[in-house]
Amino acid sequence: MGLLSWIVTGAAAGAVARYFLPGRPGGFVAVLVLAVIGALIGGYISSYFDWGTLAVIHPRALGLALVGALLMILVARKLRL
Repeated sequence: MGLLSWIVTGAAAGAVARYFLPGRPGGFVAVLVLAVIGALIGGYISSYFDWGTLAVIHPRALGLALVGALLMILVARKLRL
């Protein structure tokens, strides 16, 4: 259940980031994929620190997944410039 929540958190963060940070047309899927990857990395880091696992949804894990998704999007935006 935790993995699914990380993916959904990443997709939601990607959709919100795309809305507030418009970029090139046709990049919506790329932003969603980057956000989901960032959320999975953030979720993995949270499970490493024992703040949540793949089986249990924990607020810290969701928060770190959200931060990971946003950081991944922002890093990708800066590298494209």
